[in-house]
Amino acid sequence: MFRLLVFLLTFILLICMATTSIENRIYRLPLIRRQSTLEKLLQNPDGKVKDMKIGKIKPTNENITLFKYLDSEFYSEVLVGKPGQKFKVIFDTTWGDMWLPSVLCSPKLYPFCEKKNLYDSSRSSTHVPIKPEPFNISGLVGNVTCDTVRLSHLNVTDLLFAEIIEVPNIIDFEVMKADGIIGLGYKTLAKTTEVPFFYKLIKDKKILKPIFSLYINRDPGTTKGGIIFLGGIEPKHINGTITYVPVIHQAYWQFEMTQFSVQINKTYSEPFCSPSVCQTVLDTSNNKIGVPAKYLLKLNTLIKAKEYKYNRYYVSCNTINKLPNIILHIGDRDFKLEPRHYIQRIETSNGLVCLTAFGETELDNDRWSLGGGFLSSVYTIFDIENNQIGFANLRSG
Repeated sequence: MFRLLVFLLTFILLICMATTSIENRIYRLPLIRRQSTLEKLLQNPDGKVKDMKIGKIKPTNENITLFKYLDSEFYSEVLVGKPGQKFKVIFDTTWGDMWLPSVLCSPKLYPFCEKKNLYDSSRSSTHVPIKPEPFNISGLVGNVTCDTVRLSHLNVTDLLFAEIIEVPNIIDFEVMKADGIIGLGYKTLAKTTEVPFFYKLIKDKKILKPIFSLYINRDPGTTKGGIIFLGGIEPKHINGTITYVPVIHQAYWQFEMTQFSVQINKTYSEPFCSPSVCQTVLDTSNNKIGVPAKYLLKLNTLIKAKEYKYNRYYVSCNTINKLPNIILHIGDRDFKLEPRHYIQRIETSNGLVCLTAFGETELDNDRWSLGGGFLSSVYTIFDIENNQIGFANLRSG
C-alpha cells in the first residue's frame, strides 16, 4: 500500500512539472561554438583555411566625387606622392596632360601660385627622378616629372605629368579654384607622355573598360558637384535610352550637333548651325557653352540678355522662369536645355548676378563647346574603345 502511494505521488509530481514547462514555454536547444577566424589561422599558419576566402577584391571601376565652386567649376581631390600631397584638380576633356603648380612657382611673379597647393617632389618618396623635359602649353611653363597619384581607391604609379613654374596672368587662371588639371582628352593631345592618366589606368588594369561617364549636379543645396565614373556607366542616373554619336577627330571629344535652336514660342524656334552642322566639343572644365563669335550676340539677345564683363552676358534673376528653352539635336534625338541649366547664379560684391552660360568659344574653325551649362542637363558617356559619345536624359531625384 505504501509503495503504491509513493508511486502515485511521483506520477502526479512529474505531470505537474511537465505542465509547468509547457505553460512557461521553455525550450532547450544545444549551443555549438564555432571556431573564430583567428583560431583557424593559428591552427593553419600558412593561411590556408578551408571554407574561408582571404584577400582583397580588386575594383574594376571607380566613382570619383566632384565638388563645385560658384556653380561653375567642378573638381575632385587627389593625393600625389608619399606622404600624399593634396590637390584639387579639374577633370578636363579638352586637355591631354595632367599638370600641377610647382613649389618653384614664384607667387610674386605669378599670383596664381600664391593661394594654391604646390607640388614638392623633394617631399615624396615615390617621386621618380627623370631627365628634365620642358613643358610649354598655352603659356603654362614647367618640366615633366614622375610620381604616384591616388584618388579614392585608385593608385596610379609612375605617372608622368607637368610641374608648372610659370602661369599666365589671365582671367581663366585668376578665377580658377582648383590647383591643377587632369586631362581626359584623347592621348593625341598629351605632350608629357604617350600614356596619360586615363590610359595609364587601363594599361595598369586598374579599370577594365576604357570608358568614363559624367553626372553633374548643380543643385544649390549641396556642395557636391556630381560624379565622374571611371571605367563604366552608372544606370541609376539614366532615364530612358542612350544616344551615341561618333567622335569626329580623336583628339578633343568632338562630334556633330545637327541643330541648336531657341524656342521663341510654341510654333517657332530660331535655328543656328544652318544650313550645315555645328562641329562641337565637350568641355568638362567649366560651365560655359562656347558659341562662335558670329552667333554670340544674336543668341544672347534672343534670351534678352545684356552684356556684362569679360564678354559675358546677364539676365534679370527675376525673369529666369520666363526664359525660352533651347533644343540641341544630337544624333537622331532632341535634348532640351532649360533656363535653370544655362543660367549661372553668382554672388558678387554687388549682389546676385545671373549670367548666361553663353560666351565666345575659345576653339578655332567656329567650333562650339558644351560645358556644364549643357552637361548638367544630361548623363554623358565617353567611350574610348568605340570612339563614341553617349547622351541620356537624367533620372529625376
